[in-house]
Amino acid sequence: MYFPKLRAQAQQRAAVEQFGGLDRRVGHGAGCAENMENMWSGGYPALETRPRRGVMRQLAKPHGIVEKDGLFWVDGTALYVNGAKTELVLSDSDKQLVSMGAYLLIFPDKKYINTQKLTEYGSMENIQTSTGEVTFTLCYENGESVGSYVTGTYAPKEPGTGDLWMDTDRRVTVLRRYDGGSWVEVTGVCTKIAATGLGRGFQAGDGVTVSGCGALELNGLHVLKAAADDWVLIPAMCRALDSQTAAVTVMRTIPEMDFVVEQGNRLWGCKYGIVDGQAVNEVYACALGDFRNWNSFAGLSTDSYAAARGSDGAFTGAAACMGGVVFFKENCMERIYPAAGGGHQIVTVPCSGVRRGAERTVAVSDGVVYYLGNDGVYAFDGSMPVCVSRALGDKRYIGGVGGGESGRYWLAAKEAAGTTELLVYDTQRKLWHRQDTVEVMDFVRQDGVMLLLCRDGRLLDTAGEVGTKETNVVWSAESGDLGLYTPEHKYLARLELRMKLEEGAVVKAFVRYDNGETWEQVGTVTGTAEQTRGAVMQLRPRRCGHLRLKLMGLGRCRVYSAAAVYEKGSDVE
Repeated sequence: MYFPKLRAQAQQRAAVEQFGGLDRRVGHGAGCAENMENMWSGGYPALETRPRRGVMRQLAKPHGIVEKDGLFWVDGTALYVNGAKTELVLSDSDKQLVSMGAYLLIFPDKKYINTQKLTEYGSMENIQTSTGEVTFTLCYENGESVGSYVTGTYAPKEPGTGDLWMDTDRRVTVLRRYDGGSWVEVTGVCTKIAATGLGRGFQAGDGVTVSGCGALELNGLHVLKAAADDWVLIPAMCRALDSQTAAVTVMRTIPEMDFVVEQGNRLWGCKYGIVDGQAVNEVYACALGDFRNWNSFAGLSTDSYAAARGSDGAFTGAAACMGGVVFFKENCMERIYPAAGGGHQIVTVPCSGVRRGAERTVAVSDGVVYYLGNDGVYAFDGSMPVCVSRALGDKRYIGGVGGGESGRYWLAAKEAAGTTELLVYDTQRKLWHRQDTVEVMDFVRQDGVMLLLCRDGRLLDTAGEVGTKETNVVWSAESGDLGLYTPEHKYLARLELRMKLEEGAVVKAFVRYDNGETWEQVGTVTGTAEQTRGAVMQLRPRRCGHLRLKLMGLGRCRVYSAAAVYEKGSDVE
C-alpha cells in the first residue's frame, strides 16, 4: 500500500544585512525603519543604538556656545571660558558668537573679547561727546599746525615765498602755498578737533561720523588720519575756524545686521528692513582685519564694503563656505566672491533658500552647507542646492538648530506643534537617523566630538567620554509593512534576528498584524557575558497578510542581520 507523497511548502528566504536608517516613505526598503528613537549610523551596516551621552555641565540660562581654544559660552549676562567667568557683561538674550583671529565677537551686543588676553574686551562701537570748549586747528596729516594763512576769494598781493592762502573762491575750500611764482594747492590738509576726552578710543584709519560742528563742512563721515585722547584729525577743512562750546560728537558705529559670518579676515553681514526710517536691503563687510570699522572708505583695497541688493525678501541665513560668503533668502541666495583687490563680486542665484525662521539650521559639514528650506533639508556644495531629506517623508519642519561635524549634519528640527526631534544625517552614506526629542539650542564640536547645549542648560557630550553618563538608553526601531509587497500571496513564516547586546541590556520584539492597533510581544532577549558571538531572536508570527515589527530595548544593542522566511499561500486570499 502506497501513501500519497506530500510536498513541503515552497519557501523563500530573504535577508537584510545592511540597514538603511530612517525612511518614512511608503514602500521603502526592508532594511529601513519607518520610525526610530535613539539610533545612529556609527555601527553601519548594522542597526545600532547611539552611545550614552555624558552631562558635562549644567548652565542656568544658556544663550550660546562656541569652541575657540576652549569652550566659550554665555550663561545669563556673563561670558564663561571653560567654566571661568569673564568680566564682560552682556544683555540677557541669545547670542551669535563669531570668531575672528584671536577675538570672539558677540552679536547683537556688538562686543568683543581677546581670547588670548581675557582682560582685553569691550564694545566694537565708540561714541565720544565733548564737554566744555572745542577748538579747531588747520593741520597737516602728521598733526603739525599749518601756521598762519590769509583767507579770501582773491590771492594776496605781493606774497612772499611760502605764504599760505585759503582760497574760498570755489565751492570747495583749498589751501594754497606761494612757491615764488604761482600759488600751488597744498594737499593733505586736515582739521584737528580738540576737546577733553573727544578722541578716546579712536585711532588712525577709523571711519567715524562727526556731528555738532558749527562749520558744516566738518560734519559727516570721515576716515581719521590720527587720534589721541583729547583730539581727532579729520581730512576736511572749512572756510572759518573758530572754537565753540556746543557739544561735538564723534562716533564709530557698526550697522544693524541680521546675520554675521567671518571670511577672509573680514566680518560680513546683511540687513533687510527699516533702519532709522529708511528701507535697507544691503550686505556689509568690515575693513580687512579690523572688526571695529565698517565705515572706513579711503579708496584702499582694505576698505570696508557696503552694497545694496535688488532681490526681494528678508535675509534668512548666512554661511561662510568655499572661500566665499552666502546670504540666503527664501527663494534665492546672494553669493559673494571676495577679492584681494577690494573689487568684491555679488551674484544673485535663484534657488530654494533657507526657510524663514530656520536661520540657525545653517551649518557646514565637510565643506557642504546644509540648511532647512521650505521643502526639506538642502545641501549646497557650490553648484545648486539639492534636497537630501526625501526619506523624512511628508513631515514638515518650521525651524530648529543645525550643527556640522566631519561626516554628519545634526538637526534639532522644530515642528509646527512646538515639539523637537533630533535628527542626524550621515553625509557619506546619505542616511538619516532619529535620536530623541531633546531641545537643543546650539551645537559645538570639540576634539572631534559633537556637544549639545540644551535649552534646559545641560551641556551634553554625545560620545559619553566626559561627564556623568546616562544610566541606560531606551531605544526603538519600527519597520514598515512586511509582506505587503510580496507576490503570490506569500506570508511571513518566521523571522530571525542576529544581534549583540551589552551585558544586562534587554530587547523585546512586538508585532502588529494587518493594520491592527495592538502590538503583541513575540520575543525577548537579554544580554549576558556568555554571549560572545551575539544572540539570535527567533520570531514566529501568526499567518497574516502583512505585519509591522517593532524592536524596543534598554541598553546598547547592535542588530547585524534580519532573515525572513516566506511561504506561499493560496492563490485566493
